Amino acid sequence: MTLPFLTPIVLRVSRIPSFLRFVALTLVVASSAASAAHAQSRSVDGRVRRPVSVQADSTGMGPAVGTWVTLHRVGKDTAGPIDSIRTDAQGHYRFRWTPFGAADGVYFASTTWDGIAYFTPPLKNVASRGDEAEITVFDTTSVRFQLTVKGRHLIVGKADTTQFRTVIEVFELSNDSLRTLVATDTTKPMPTWSIAVPASALEVRANEGEISPDACVAGPGRVSVYAPIAPGIKQVAFSYKVPNSSFPLAMRAEGGAVVFEVLLEEPQGFVTGKGFANVDPVTLEGRNFRRFLSQDVAPNAEIIIELPSSSTPGRNLYIAGLLVAIGMLMMVVLMRSMQRRAANRVAVEPTMRPRESDAPMHERLAQEIAALDETYARIAEPSDAVQKAYDARRSELKGALGAALADLGART
Repeated sequence: MTLPFLTPIVLRVSRIPSFLRFVALTLVVASSAASAAHAQSRSVDGRVRRPVSVQADSTGMGPAVGTWVTLHRVGKDTAGPIDSIRTDAQGHYRFRWTPFGAADGVYFASTTWDGIAYFTPPLKNVASRGDEAEITVFDTTSVRFQLTVKGRHLIVGKADTTQFRTVIEVFELSNDSLRTLVATDTTKPMPTWSIAVPASALEVRANEGEISPDACVAGPGRVSVYAPIAPGIKQVAFSYKVPNSSFPLAMRAEGGAVVFEVLLEEPQGFVTGKGFANVDPVTLEGRNFRRFLSQDVAPNAEIIIELPSSSTPGRNLYIAGLLVAIGMLMMVVLMRSMQRRAANRVAVEPTMRPRESDAPMHERLAQEIAALDETYARIAEPSDAVQKAYDARRSELKGALGAALADLGART
């Protein structure tokens, strides 16, 4: 069994995930195999500390005196507490045990302070001491305060066959206080942290990380975290899907970020926002991503993620360019026609006739308008840029057609 012990973990006792409830409630430990009898004994010599105003060391921390510390084992075969002891006047505790059971068993120590459970990382060494064996506990508060977003990483994948894109967001949240922030214990508890997600987001799911997915709740347009957040840095990760039609996608850097990274799998994708720069691309699990980076992003700063609106990369950009080219060609034809009419008015040979292949100007303009309309009608989901280019060019052609018809009427 793999445990997410990258850093010491904190949990409210009433909300301990199922596997830890199993650890805390299971009191019967199965007999070990014969090989366990010869296993090398281990020990852990640690201490429990807390922020104090008196009897503190140079870091402002003092001993947590008389608190219970429990040694646990979790494995495929058995799981449960092994031993417990109270800390002494210096906050020290010590356990000595002989490993037993399956070789994949993981051992760790825990304590509870102010209703929150705190854990050491897995005790891997024969003699664990120092930082590995130290547990830092904090008083709690439900008075909400702003957590610092040290890092925000937003990953946008390519469109799937249903024209949806998977978005993964990862946050590094820093509690810079000396208290563990907990959700309010009311009929409608307030989360310890929340963040907005696009209104079009579907299938919002919390991912495994330092905060249990059970403590993350997805609501309309938001993801909320109800897990306790102790001082230090904790990671929150979740994913969702957005339809291709949502792009360009505008998002706010709610709470700001020390570092904001956006990865786009779409080669034609682009990010606009104050301070964002296109840096060297990266490859993740064999997939290539464009990378955009910004530092010290202000709270509520807006970023816009621009991606092709269809599975054909750059299709709308191509069509927009085609419409502009058609318009420019028509302007050239119109200018040349006007020059020919001016030359005909001063010609000394009035018997000169235009070539049979040259259709009248008003007919050519009408044909170009029809061709422009036909091209535009073939676009399933025109972007704003395409719409504006089409409207502007059609207005110019209609104006030219009106002038040509007026000139024709005046000459007839």
